[in-house]
Amino acid sequence: MDIIHDQFAEEQREIEKRLSVILDAVRAKDFERLAGYHLHSSKFTKFNEAEPMRRLDIDENNRTEQEEFAAVDRFVGTIPDLQVDVFGPAAIATGILEYTFEAGEESGTGAIRMTLVFANDGGDWKIAHEHLSTFAPNS
Repeated sequence: MDIIHDQFAEEQREIEKRLSVILDAVRAKDFERLAGYHLHSSKFTKFNEAEPMRRLDIDENNRTEQEEFAAVDRFVGTIPDLQVDVFGPAAIATGILEYTFEAGEESGTGAIRMTLVFANDGGDWKIAHEHLSTFAPNS
């Protein structure tokens, strides 16, 4: 096994499916299921552009994700340019998450750069690190 050059096609498909069910959990506001897709360990970390503006641990991540998505009435997200690179028991998924949302009287669309690091936890791919950042395309 060459973790640098082998493609790990089956694992790539597993992670692509995992990302699809993650987006479904966000859409359904199923916070328990969403939390279950994250690595529950002191090794979990997250950076994004929401408060608090610092590295989050797993408990802070679960709390802030629930707060962020609880007010959303409708969410649709896609990752049309997804790239998944598997390195044996770890993988990196990168792409642009394009989304639309409705929250009360407010609605909008957007796109964020996304990097997710996955760890294989006993055959189950879990998010070990998230980094999300906004950008304005063509600006």
